[in-house]
Amino acid sequence: MNETEIRTIVAPLTEGYVMLPSTAVAEVLNFSSPKPLKGAPAWLLGELAWQDWQVPIISYERLINAHVNRIAASRARILIIKTLGESTLVNYIGLVIQGLPMLRKVSATTLVEQEADELPDIVFSLVSIDGMQAIIPRLGNLTRTVEQAAYDR
Repeated sequence: MNETEIRTIVAPLTEGYVMLPSTAVAEVLNFSSPKPLKGAPAWLLGELAWQDWQVPIISYERLINAHVNRIAASRARILIIKTLGESTLVNYIGLVIQGLPMLRKVSATTLVEQEADELPDIVFSLVSIDGMQAIIPRLGNLTRTVEQAAYDR
C-alpha cells in the first residue's frame, strides 16, 4: 500500500525552518525593504506592492518570539504565501526567509511531530523532517493576526 505524500515548501528562517503546503506558496522574491505601516508592531515590517496587491511583509520569527532582532541577512528573501480565502483584506502575506526554500515530499513516516508545552495560536505544530526542525503555521490565525495589525488600527 502506498503512503500518502504531501508536497511542501521548507523555507529557512534565522533559526530553523517554516513548512507550508506547496499550494500555499505563490512566489519567492529577493528581499527589498517594504513600505513601513505607521504604528505597526515590530514584526509587521510594512507592505510591498506585488502583482497589483499590497502585501503585508512580516517577520514570522519575531511574531512568535519578540526577542528576535535580525530580520534581513544578505541571503534574505520574501516568501509570498496565499492566505487561502480566510480574509477579504489580506489575500497574500510575505514572510521574510533566510535563503531559498526547498521542495520536500512528506508522509506520516518522514514527518515527526515535536513535543511542545504551549504553542502560540499562529503555530499549528513543531515538526522534524530529515533532521530539520520546522514550524507549521496555522494560516487562518496568522491571516487574522496580520489583518488586525495592518488594517484594524
